[in-house]
Amino acid sequence: MLLQRLGVAAIVVLTEPFRSVVARMLEFQETDRPLPYIVLDHPMQNLGPDGVEARAQQLAAAAQRLLAGEDPNE
Repeated sequence: MLLQRLGVAAIVVLTEPFRSVVARMLEFQETDRPLPYIVLDHPMQNLGPDGVEARAQQLAAAAQRLLAGEDPNE
């Protein structure tokens, strides 16, 4: 994607219902390496404090796996 071509690190963060749409879109990207993405539980809006904390923990764990060279969505 354009950001990668400019040397800017970028990842896609989405929720489960959009996984297949994003996966199909990324099949057509023109880059030398795939744009990584992290899939979180749905929904992301109208969450109470506990829900926000759960999503933050989920995102942090996925980001750590991604930085370690692992699949962030395992």
